Amino acid sequence: MKLGISSLVGIEPTPFPELLGALAGYGFDTIEVNVGPGYQPIGGASFPGHLDLRAIVRDGGGETRELAARHGIAISALAPMVNLLTADLALRAARIAEFRLTLDACAALGVDTLVTFTGSAHGMHFWGLPGVGDGHPTSRVGENLAIFREVYTPLADYAGERGVRIAFETAGRGGGEGNLAHAPELWDLMFDAVPSPALGLSFDPSHLVWLHIPDIPGVIRKYAARIYHFDGKDAEILPDRLARQGIFGHGWWRYRLPGCGAIDWMAITSTLEEIGYSGAIDIENEDPLRPGLAAAAWSADYLRRHCPPPLPTPR
Repeated sequence: MKLGISSLVGIEPTPFPELLGALAGYGFDTIEVNVGPGYQPIGGASFPGHLDLRAIVRDGGGETRELAARHGIAISALAPMVNLLTADLALRAARIAEFRLTLDACAALGVDTLVTFTGSAHGMHFWGLPGVGDGHPTSRVGENLAIFREVYTPLADYAGERGVRIAFETAGRGGGEGNLAHAPELWDLMFDAVPSPALGLSFDPSHLVWLHIPDIPGVIRKYAARIYHFDGKDAEILPDRLARQGIFGHGWWRYRLPGCGAIDWMAITSTLEEIGYSGAIDIENEDPLRPGLAAAAWSADYLRRHCPPPLPTPR
């Protein structure tokens, strides 16, 4: 199992060459590179995030590929993390143009996966009022799905033509703007709406913990063919806070590094082996108690110890 990090999640912003050197020193295998206008320029750069996408598309990705190869680090995905379903049509058009640029950069770099939020036109709470059942007029699921079909049908074709897969992050909050792709029922509706194999999941098990979706290994098995990327992140429920506030409160759960939360990682990694997943587990360090790269490296070591050992070679 290849282990890496997400380049700008809980990690001190560091110029890309320096970051690669640090990752190699800690023994990481991969990096999910955060790119695009959702991020700040790093180290005085003239472009946002970790890579100059326009230069890569213009000049080719050879220099970046060679830099990563010198450090023994593979780029597992580019991650612009943008809401393309936003109700602001001008902003949507600008974001789609940047998204296409990122797909072009993936192709230039030989990176076969782009990770992003699906987004939402109706914020985080688009299911409608709780406890009212399907079809209630407060639900905006259908409207989000209609926009999803409109936006991602041509983008799936564009990605497929370039040999790139779009993997949807499974977080419910979606960077504060909401995210359609956060629950199995919604995944089914999305893949029915746009059945292209270019669309899949960047599976993050931590969200299933606080969303109270049980049997994470079972969910992985069911969506095995659609898991194109995997996040190394855990979560912890704080029962005292939950008991005082209920689920509509705040602060009754928090993200943790693998090894510090509720998830059985031996079961997770064993299931990934079972389904034949050969991609990376990239750690997103959103742990408020253990921030930084050194803590992520500790968590990677934990995951190595909790991955199934290689099977013996038959004699």
